[in-house]
Amino acid sequence: MKMILLGILLLALWGCATTAKYEKVLNSWIGADELRLVRKWGPPQQTYESGGRKFLTYASGRNVYVPGTAPSYQTTVIGNTVYTNPVGGSPGYSVHKQCNTTFEVENGKIVSWRWQGNDCRSK
Repeated sequence: MKMILLGILLLALWGCATTAKYEKVLNSWIGADELRLVRKWGPPQQTYESGGRKFLTYASGRNVYVPGTAPSYQTTVIGNTVYTNPVGGSPGYSVHKQCNTTFEVENGKIVSWRWQGNDCRSK
């Protein structure tokens, strides 16, 4: 049950953002000018040149806090004494989300892309 609730929570947080939609956005850049990409995405965090080609890498990262769940309580009466104990529950935790996207540029035009990470999504 807890895993189902966590799954519903994560779906709500991500909305309808998917990697397929992100790849559609990236595909729209194939054939575009490098300058147009830099104007839209800003300067890349990293560049690399090899074999007459340039690679532009954009990186993003964030931390998402997933709240814990409250325990339920079970009360037991033994003689004249009442005992109440917590059952279940879980602590909250932080998840690091990141996305690194690299565009390959040849003769000033974007020819391919590659993404890596757990937060490469688009709406």
